[in-house]
Amino acid sequence: MEISPLEITQREFGRKVRGLDPDEVRAFLEQVAEEMTRLLQQTTDHTSLAQRLEAQVRSYQEREDAVRDTLVTAQKMTDEIKGNAKREADLIIKEAELRAEKLLDQAHQKLGQVQAEIAELRRQRDLFAARLRGHLKTHQDLLDAAIPDKPAPPK
Repeated sequence: MEISPLEITQREFGRKVRGLDPDEVRAFLEQVAEEMTRLLQQTTDHTSLAQRLEAQVRSYQEREDAVRDTLVTAQKMTDEIKGNAKREADLIIKEAELRAEKLLDQAHQKLGQVQAEIAELRRQRDLFAARLRGHLKTHQDLLDAAIPDKPAPPK
């Protein structure tokens, strides 16, 4: 049963012989009504404060959830960026390795060609030197036959 402070102050009691002092009862009821009014106001204030605090807690929880979601999103983005950077770095390294292998193969081919050319030039040089020696020998022999170095000893 709910009772208001107004009901307390307006309550009338029956009188009996040798009953309670009506002024004291009235004064006490006034005190009870005032205390009840104070307590009701305090309860209202506390309820209002609790509602404001609950609203703040909800707001903070929403902010916390938003921050948490932002952090999760940032972490996912960071992981994705790192993954993309790693894949890109791996691709760049692979391409560089392939280019290096290609250049190395080309260098080996060129080296083989140069070595073959050197060998061919040496062979041609040796052949030319042999022919030249042959020609020189032939000319020497012809000169020797045509012009003797020493006069022939008298007989």
